[in-house]
Amino acid sequence: MLKNPLDGCIGNIIKAMASLMIFVVRTRFVLCVLLAGAFSDAFAEPVHIQLRWHHQFQFAGYYVALEKGFYRKAGLEVILDAGSPDKKPVQRVLQGRAQYGVANSELLLERLRGARLVALAAIYQHSPSVLLARKDAGILSPHDLIGKKVMLMDKVVDADFFAMMHNEGISMADLHVIPSSFNIQDLVDGKVVAFNSYLSNEPYYLKQHGVDYTVLNPRNYGVDFYSDILFTTESEIKKHPGRVKALRDASLEGWRYAMDHPQEVIDLLVNKYKVNKSRAHLEFEAQVIRPLIVPDLIEMGHMNPWRWQHMANTFMQAGMVENDQALNGFMYDPDFKVDREQLWLYSEIFLGIAAVVVFVIIALSISYRTARREIRLRLAAEEEIRKIAYRDMLTGLDNRHHLFVLADQFLKMAQRDCYKVAVCFIDLNQFKDINDTLGHKAGDKVLVHVGQTLRNFIRQSDVAARFGGDEFILLLNHVKNREDVTMTLVKIQQAIGRPVDYQDKQLHVSASMGVAFYPDDGTDIDALIDLADSKMYRVKLDCKRPMELWN
Repeated sequence: MLKNPLDGCIGNIIKAMASLMIFVVRTRFVLCVLLAGAFSDAFAEPVHIQLRWHHQFQFAGYYVALEKGFYRKAGLEVILDAGSPDKKPVQRVLQGRAQYGVANSELLLERLRGARLVALAAIYQHSPSVLLARKDAGILSPHDLIGKKVMLMDKVVDADFFAMMHNEGISMADLHVIPSSFNIQDLVDGKVVAFNSYLSNEPYYLKQHGVDYTVLNPRNYGVDFYSDILFTTESEIKKHPGRVKALRDASLEGWRYAMDHPQEVIDLLVNKYKVNKSRAHLEFEAQVIRPLIVPDLIEMGHMNPWRWQHMANTFMQAGMVENDQALNGFMYDPDFKVDREQLWLYSEIFLGIAAVVVFVIIALSISYRTARREIRLRLAAEEEIRKIAYRDMLTGLDNRHHLFVLADQFLKMAQRDCYKVAVCFIDLNQFKDINDTLGHKAGDKVLVHVGQTLRNFIRQSDVAARFGGDEFILLLNHVKNREDVTMTLVKIQQAIGRPVDYQDKQLHVSASMGVAFYPDDGTDIDALIDLADSKMYRVKLDCKRPMELWN
């Protein structure tokens, strides 16, 4: 006999209603305790905010919140502690020497490694952390740093630089890393070729000393992290929820005022904090910081959970953490409000609507499951369409259409940052014979082999595409010289020439290649492809030199 599914539902409803009644009775008692603590903890002992560095415009919002009385209005007595090489915010907060701090991506890294830290607000939507390199040392890309002296902090504090190197396929062992002296003069004097810097600070010094420099910004290499994040600990939030919210709100109010009144902040820094910077330098700092905070477009302190997830994924891919399990609970919920009257009202009406809610949930759950199934089907269809639009379905490489989209981006970036791009045209030899004698399945086997080979030999920043038939295109980014390209293509050519197993046979193909360079050989992608094609054709016609590369 089949069991009526409604029998189970009715039993569950009765149990749910009983649980709700018990919950309301218990909640009313607990609310009295929570409300008393929440409304009083903001008026406790002084609290410290540990800044990342010396007093400067970088921390403008906190000075404003202090001097304009925003903290005092919130019932807080706040002390701002200047940072130094020995006073790192994360360590100071974890040691209990400060209740709050301002940190960069190291905050998330420490959280994923087990520290119970919580991000309250991301002041900078984009990190100002960059590597400044001497132009006269020929440093135009991260690859030019290989074997050179580079000043960095440790793998935790400079996490975005380590992630950038990983994205570019560069091992930190290939660099001569020197612990940062925190003195830009070492770059000016040529003791190192690159120095960990802030866009809002060190470039001003270099311009003053007439040093031409290159900016190696992690944002250009797939690493776009939040910066200057106000944070605290889970313990502070648990013990003083009202204080946490009050300090966060007052700090953000200070930042909004600072963005609208930069000259007033500069006057404050010069006259009261006696900063060791000229007024012109502070104005430069304010100018650079504004587009990183984006106050006109993004709510001050905004944090996106998917952005944090992307940062965590970057750390995992770089081997800096094992998993992202600790990410849950890392982002503070600013919308939590302790309101005595509302909470009391909710407890009074909760029983009245409980029964209705339970029955509505049953109907909604059915609709939800249906909608969820339809959404999954739609997302799967959209993903399939995207693959068809951008991928070659046989080899998994980019298709001809996507190649031209990416090539346009490559050439624009190369023009902006003054580096070379290699365009390689590859055509298979003996492929038509295999297709004609053994059929298209054999030919497909060869094409899949070639696609896998190309993926194995290019970097993450390069592009491999199937141009059509047995023709392929490579876009090699940040090319230093022709010899390096030739070495890479010879390896690819040798790998393509390895036998392919097919139905107890071994299929053999070889590849003819031609290379054109942007901007040496042209600035238009069509012209570069045509030139590479013609060079490849010269190799193909010269049967005596099938392994030669025309570049």
